[in-house]
Amino acid sequence: MKFEPNKLIKDKKYCEELFKYYIKIKAIRKTSLEYKKHIKKAVSNLEFANYLLEEHEHSIKEKLPNRTYYDWCITIYYYSIYHTSLALLEKLGYKSNSHFATLTAVTLFYYHKNDILKEEDINFLIEKINLKEKDISFVIESKDLRERACYGVDETFNKSLAKHLQVQTADFVNKIKDLIE
Repeated sequence: MKFEPNKLIKDKKYCEELFKYYIKIKAIRKTSLEYKKHIKKAVSNLEFANYLLEEHEHSIKEKLPNRTYYDWCITIYYYSIYHTSLALLEKLGYKSNSHFATLTAVTLFYYHKNDILKEEDINFLIEKINLKEKDISFVIESKDLRERACYGVDETFNKSLAKHLQVQTADFVNKIKDLIE
């Protein structure tokens, strides 16, 4: 079954069918509740990315002149977002080995069925983890950014992009942390 991020939010039935498909192929499985470990990892990644971003103004500038590591900041922020999404999934008693499966399950249970997350939250995830709507869009967008940062050689990553992702990630992680704890 093809993953179509634009349909996740708009089509509950599609989202349900996709979730069943991921269960069938074992991309989503039942698990014990270890969501607190994912939240801890998300916060740890957020703090480390913040530290690395801040060090661009201090030790990196001094010790490694003319070098930047904004691509790594973006990558770390992405994983903070993704671990937050995994925490949401594990709170429901599931685990996932697929970014698309994770987004599908979070959208189905936290948006369509329980109306806990708003459309903008789901779009953020899609954006940063790899979908394309506003809050789930944040997750999808961050995945795209992370992939460009990890695999690309483009040096278009800059401080303002990392700073923007920093604010969005902190807001999202804190919102979900408050929601599930």
